[in-house]
Amino acid sequence: MRKILEVKNLSKHFGAQQVLKDISLNVYEGDVVTIIGSSGSGKTTLLRCLNLLNEPDSGQILFNDNDLMNIDTNLDALRMKIGMVFQSFNLFNNKNVIENCTLAPMKLLKMSKADANELALKFLEKVGLKEFAYKRIDTLSGGQKQRVAIARALCMNPQIMLFDEPTSALDPELTGEVLQVMKDLVDEGMTMIIVTHEMQFAKEVSNRIIFMDQGLIVEEGNPIEIFNHPKEERTKSFLKRF
Repeated sequence: MRKILEVKNLSKHFGAQQVLKDISLNVYEGDVVTIIGSSGSGKTTLLRCLNLLNEPDSGQILFNDNDLMNIDTNLDALRMKIGMVFQSFNLFNNKNVIENCTLAPMKLLKMSKADANELALKFLEKVGLKEFAYKRIDTLSGGQKQRVAIARALCMNPQIMLFDEPTSALDPELTGEVLQVMKDLVDEGMTMIIVTHEMQFAKEVSNRIIFMDQGLIVEEGNPIEIFNHPKEERTKSFLKRF
């Protein structure tokens, strides 16, 4: 199994507060790694460090054996292969659905408008929104916006997808439609790192669960080990709430 991402001894402070403490982990092709833990445990910061949206203080992030923190690395070229889906969608409200999806392929991959449109329609169909291609973003529900955000990320043909609490801003009835799209991606073998509070979903789709607390990886294992036989007291007390 090919290693896509390797994180070594990653640390991050915001001011005086250390939010990540010496984090190390490996992600292999086809892995679905879900990070769970209380709010403030460092999950989102870790995810945002993986594509340098937050810059770590120390440590190493190797993506396809390229050190993202080396100043000689072409960071933009590597970032194109790391798809990111945010909790708050981060769509351009002044553009319609298909324009949101074609902007990066045209600008960064130098794709023609016709090719970018064809690609966008393919992925909008995948997320069940092909008929919404020319709708304005502000006319969509939260679940539809998040599915557009997933289609937009897929248009860059990423090697790995990062999901930062993709359903936390959604009503329960809209959560299911986004989780279904993510399950379909899992079935297709997409490599994913997911931060989520949806424990049942994490249990169903992940091959590895990481439990974080106070900036540390406290426990790591497959879903059966973590959910049914957690070893650490902190993991046990966190999971009792669900």
